[in-house]
Amino acid sequence: MPKRYPERCIVHSVPFARVALAIPVRELFDYRVPEALAASVVPGARVRVPFGRGVRIGYCVERDAECRHPQPKDIAAVLDDEPLLDGALLRFVQWTADYYLASVGEVIESAIPKSIREAAPKDVPWVRLSAAAASDSPPRASAAGARILRHLRERGAPAPLADVLDACAATRAPLRTLARRGAVEIYRAPQAPPPPTLAPPTLAPPLPPRAAHASIVAPLAAPPFALNADQERAIAEIRAAIAAPRYETFLLFGVTGSGKTEVYLQCIETALARGRSALVLLPEIALTPQTVARFRERFGAVAVLHSLLPAGERSREYARLRAGEVRVAVGARSALFAPLRDLGVIVVDESHDASYKQESTPRYHGRDLATVRAMQLGIPCILGSATPAMESLANARRGAFTLLMLPARATAHSLPSIEVIDRRREETGRGPQPGLLSPRLAECLRETVRDGGQAILLLNRRGFARHIHCDSCGFVLRCPECDISLTYHKRAGHVLCHYCGHAAPFPAACPECGANAIRRAHAGTERIEEVLARLLPDTPIGRLDRDTATSRDRLEEILRQFRAGATRVLVGTQMVAKGHDIPEVTLVGVIDADISLHLPDFRAAERTAQLLCQVAGRAGRGARAGRVLVQTRTPEHYAIEAARRQDMEYLFEREAATRQLLCYPPFGHLVRVLCEDGREERAERSARQARDAVRSVPELKILGPVPAPLGRLRGRYRVHMLLKGRERAPLHHAAGIIADGKPADSTTRVTVDIDPQNLM
Repeated sequence: MPKRYPERCIVHSVPFARVALAIPVRELFDYRVPEALAASVVPGARVRVPFGRGVRIGYCVERDAECRHPQPKDIAAVLDDEPLLDGALLRFVQWTADYYLASVGEVIESAIPKSIREAAPKDVPWVRLSAAAASDSPPRASAAGARILRHLRERGAPAPLADVLDACAATRAPLRTLARRGAVEIYRAPQAPPPPTLAPPTLAPPLPPRAAHASIVAPLAAPPFALNADQERAIAEIRAAIAAPRYETFLLFGVTGSGKTEVYLQCIETALARGRSALVLLPEIALTPQTVARFRERFGAVAVLHSLLPAGERSREYARLRAGEVRVAVGARSALFAPLRDLGVIVVDESHDASYKQESTPRYHGRDLATVRAMQLGIPCILGSATPAMESLANARRGAFTLLMLPARATAHSLPSIEVIDRRREETGRGPQPGLLSPRLAECLRETVRDGGQAILLLNRRGFARHIHCDSCGFVLRCPECDISLTYHKRAGHVLCHYCGHAAPFPAACPECGANAIRRAHAGTERIEEVLARLLPDTPIGRLDRDTATSRDRLEEILRQFRAGATRVLVGTQMVAKGHDIPEVTLVGVIDADISLHLPDFRAAERTAQLLCQVAGRAGRGARAGRVLVQTRTPEHYAIEAARRQDMEYLFEREAATRQLLCYPPFGHLVRVLCEDGREERAERSARQARDAVRSVPELKILGPVPAPLGRLRGRYRVHMLLKGRERAPLHHAAGIIADGKPADSTTRVTVDIDPQNLM
């Protein structure tokens, strides 16, 4: 790592503070601490400091008697009575910044909700009973509305709207109906308790000191089914690490439906019984409301943290954790930085999922950082998955992780049978839409609906058609800002770029030659929905993708209708594969298993097998057996075979030799350097300069620079290169040289991505 400060070191007789600013400069700035602020400028506190010609909010990282600036300025003000980050969390932030080559300030800004950082939480909606509803003759209400009224009466005080919906398992619709009828009032107020004339909401007791509970072992709640021997073994090993306590990363490798969540719950109960807290990470928390509901059923008060939460709600959850009012946090990757007191265990569910990697600065990987935070705190970390990443399997094989296997489903139900359909050998021309649903899949759909079951269809592309071209001249409709074809969205009536958002009307004729020969190819989920409506005319069909799940409420409503059986067939993108446990789903169909298989990414086979195994696991989770049909034009590929066998160890063996030879993870380490500019030659010049700057670093392999697979996005040309190495140290040194250097042209943006997951 380059030195943070110049060699010159001036010793002053007054204390100084090193302050992190949220700017892309990996340097701490030294400021003098005025005597009046000496007691309040502590590590983790926000401070207001002069910077350049203006004033910025920064974060005190450390205090020192030495200053490395010849003319330090004074800190203007301290903004916190107590630091926002305690010592352990601040150390974790610093490690993250150092490893991922980001500034400490940028990591802190990513970790702390904006409303907390700005010290001005916005008002949030509250709900209170009206006088009419509090009387002995309450107004008429639906079942959900009655639950809301009963909850508010029992509470005896107004409550945040989000709390009411969570407690009553309700959506906003019945609440709005009650408000229209005058039964409740919805108003906005700060997070603090409402006016003193109203009783404040009751709060959970604060987290007690760990020492007072070190010997307590509370009885564990009964699981919904009897634990099998594999689950009991896994729980016993993890509980021993929690009790010690000691750092250990457990890879909980269990097939879909093997009861991994129950293992998490039992282990968290053990941590809570010892007076400690727990953190649970989910890849896309908004897609797994059932999982969140199970944690709330077991533990009551659970803080939920993810990006779809309104700013006020996220701020409230963060404040509850800081105060120790809640001891279990469930969230997406940014919840890694949650201010949990006396953390006792960390769980990373679906640890293979690519969404744990943040694709903006700081570009950290949630799975990897979870093990680092656990190591720093000396506590266990559980990585759960039915399809572990190859890096996790390799760590388990060499003893860095402890492998815990759950090879069978927790209930008596067996894994679904998987049938591979070779589209190359099929007869075409039959069915409602040749080329989309095979006759075999169409018949199984009819049979499933006729027998009262439900079905999930996966096509990992949204829209109606992903390729629009002219049969006459060959013209392809492309985004003017990106090197990508536009997608037709029939319901919206326009073509859309899924990267920059450019939209335009669907052309009636070819823009190039004027011929009336525009054709649409490569179907998306919207087109499959239309095909299903013709195949199953009297069957309710739902669609789950980014076009339909436009809000948290809409997403929950789509899933609620499917769970309730109001929707019989659900078609969607990979969103349908994530964690849904719906007993009546007996059929899963994969429309095109090859979509991601041939991408220019060394992880393409691994990710294809993972997605297929995950979506296959949605079938047969109830009393009736499940079956899975996978349509493909490359049935002989080992990724398809691994999915058919549901065997990630088989995939590992097939991939290992090639990756070892080419120094790809898990047998080597990667850094991606991406140069972007409005002019291609400038991006190329900066990429060549970066390559030349690190050519002399030993034990380093350089691939490129070459145009990125997506060569132009949002009007900027993209040139990238890969740095590879068997050891991290020389690779990280080279990455630091590039990150701290200046590009050949000031207009070029250079991104250094440590352990990249996206090579497009």
